[in-house]
Amino acid sequence: MKLRYFVVNGQGQLRKAPQAAVHALWDGGLGATALGCPACNELRLVSVFCDDDLIPQKMYLLRLPLSNGVFTTESRLTLHLFTQSECVTRKELTSHHTAGWPCDFFHQLAVVLDVPVASLEIPADIGGPLFLAAAQGVTPRETLRQLC
Repeated sequence: MKLRYFVVNGQGQLRKAPQAAVHALWDGGLGATALGCPACNELRLVSVFCDDDLIPQKMYLLRLPLSNGVFTTESRLTLHLFTQSECVTRKELTSHHTAGWPCDFFHQLAVVLDVPVASLEIPADIGGPLFLAAAQGVTPRETLRQLC
């Protein structure tokens, strides 16, 4: 499986984000502006697992908390709280992370993945590698095997 990341930029457009850049954001070495996104308090991130032919197999939605466009220790703690069922119900989690995406999200995702919209009838969930990493206190790279 191949992992591909996409972010929603300041114009509401879905754009590919290199894995190295997303991991550098996670490590605090890169801000959202380097991904073409505004320096605000969250980054809308889509993680898509594709097969060897780059056909989408599963996707995850995540509104990654930031502080002025940077993923900080406080951002990590906020994300970690979202992983705790005693703090946030599954309904609240889903409601939060699925709100505010572009109205033509699936069309945009199909375009950036270069697949028909019908190919996006795949399992979708909240989270992905960064969410799981926050829950487990590890790096996103360490979570990939669990999600594939």
